[in-house]
Amino acid sequence: MALVAQRCQAERPDLTLRFVNDAHLNQTVAYLIACTIYAALFDRSPQGLPVDSVTNIRFFEKEPGNRQKDRDGNPITRMFSKKDRADLQRVAWESYKEFQQMRGE
Repeated sequence: MALVAQRCQAERPDLTLRFVNDAHLNQTVAYLIACTIYAALFDRSPQGLPVDSVTNIRFFEKEPGNRQKDRDGNPITRMFSKKDRADLQRVAWESYKEFQQMRGE
């Protein structure tokens, strides 16, 4: 996953992969990981998959009873634009293919 995250940050530095408030992995990296696992399980590109959101299970703990905000105080469900979704899916696929080449497959 380091290869995937590195490629994502190189190509889309505007997409943060961690929460600002506590440095845990956020919804964006969860989406990226899911796309990469899809590629590895099915040996096919996740490009074009219709999933456009990720809901984090870690809510904003400073407000008891508020489970609608993530650790940065943003909505707990992150909706991805078509461009962000397409870029994350592409990065996952290209990184998976690069990893396969490094392994000699």
